[in-house]
Amino acid sequence: MSDSILVLEDDPGTRELIASTLRDAGFVAHAAAGEGSGEASLGGVAVIVVDLGEPKCDGAARLLRLRERFPRARVVAISGRFRFNVATAASVARQLGADRVIAKPLDCAALVAGVRQLMASAP
Repeated sequence: MSDSILVLEDDPGTRELIASTLRDAGFVAHAAAGEGSGEASLGGVAVIVVDLGEPKCDGAARLLRLRERFPRARVVAISGRFRFNVATAASVARQLGADRVIAKPLDCAALVAGVRQLMASAP
């Protein structure tokens, strides 16, 4: 498995914040606006950071598609919707295949720590 991270986020500012934060922490991070935006050219991806709350996007279906495309990758699901009912959102996201759930607004330190843990436990 590669040590690269794929960041899928529709908001350009948030996308760049996440990718830059991960790069500053020493990771190789590739950012894309959405599925089909270049991730097919990536080799192995160790971790995917994906926004499940994007408009015009079914988060559950998106997570399932990513799991099919990258079966060995660990997934960090992020969303502003998680902050309203964190326990339920986390449970649903995990049932769909997310390994970590982080609510927006993002805590960058928590994101880096979570990615480090997932990278360390990667198969």
